Amino acid sequence: MADAFTAEIAKSLLGKLGSFAAQEFCLAWGLEADIARLEKRLSAIAAVLSDAEQKQSKNDKIRFWLNDLREVLYDAEDVLDEIECETSRRQVVKTTGSTSRKVYYCEGPVG
Repeated sequence: MADAFTAEIAKSLLGKLGSFAAQEFCLAWGLEADIARLEKRLSAIAAVLSDAEQKQSKNDKIRFWLNDLREVLYDAEDVLDEIECETSRRQVVKTTGSTSRKVYYCEGPVG
């Protein structure tokens, strides 16, 4: 059960890389080639994971590798989540004005 979890994280990352927010961020920062390379590597990792997850019960090196990979995938997922949040924040600011002005209108004037 936990074995297939690493593959699911990799699939989730691939989905996030293809999201609109990630694409917009990459275009704005000129990261298209980097993202394309990352997608290619994640696809290769996902292809190998199934076999590795089946073999980990017999091989400690594979089990340790999968644990390390899982940590790296979590870190990558955190970065992509931050990118999505920042992109969403920028879209809100772009369409509605500054976020501080929005807070002011919600809370009323301070004082």
